[in-house]
Amino acid sequence: MNAQEAEKLFVVSREHTGRLVRIDLNRPEEGNAMTRDMTVALTALLGVLGADAGVHVVSIEGRGADFCRGRDAKGDSRAGMSAFEIRERVLSVVLNAYGAIAACPVPVVARVHGLAAGFGAALSMACDMTLASEAARFSFPEIEHQIPPALAMSTLAGKVPSKAISYLIYSGQEIDAREALGFGMVSKLLPAAQFAAGYDAILAGMAARPRVVLQTIKRYERRAQGLPADMASEYAGVLLALAQTEIKKPKP
Repeated sequence: MNAQEAEKLFVVSREHTGRLVRIDLNRPEEGNAMTRDMTVALTALLGVLGADAGVHVVSIEGRGADFCRGRDAKGDSRAGMSAFEIRERVLSVVLNAYGAIAACPVPVVARVHGLAAGFGAALSMACDMTLASEAARFSFPEIEHQIPPALAMSTLAGKVPSKAISYLIYSGQEIDAREALGFGMVSKLLPAAQFAAGYDAILAGMAARPRVVLQTIKRYERRAQGLPADMASEYAGVLLALAQTEIKKPKP
């Protein structure tokens, strides 16, 4: 799927001289539920935007009352597939989307103003930053459908304490934004009445930063986890030196 085809499935807008790109899921009547084609398109679009040197920040947003109610599996049949085929043709689509967020060299931010459920909650967790309105809610209701949400759990690992993960997954209960903040699922909670303005101000500030600075921060945050302390320090020094060299490089 090329960039033009991918963009047709969303509302994509560019602001601040193109440095900030908003990807609007744009299915308000369906709670912005993501179809298979949309998920494939999101993966492709993130690859294109990440390779664009003019893009500094990507925002994933939903129109209407919800951020994303999960996956729209209509027409997504697994009939006659082997376990390997299910992994390759169905599950890999979801995993590739999470991987595209991680691989995108610039920060990807989730704008959660309402309900984020199932895949929607996992999508918000896969992002580098999750900014939420006080009206936001989160849930992983897969267990109610006899589904073990292992894919969604992979986005929580390393970000949310194991006890909190257990509660979210085993209970399937919806939690409010303040509980999500306490669990470590939300980066910043903003008042509902000022959410749009507050979110826009934070994203505008990020977009104004040099891309190399944003890239360096994301690279370190994503790759330094799990390194021994001495190696983490060494890696930080190397990245800082490279970034400063690029920033000080004479402009053509």
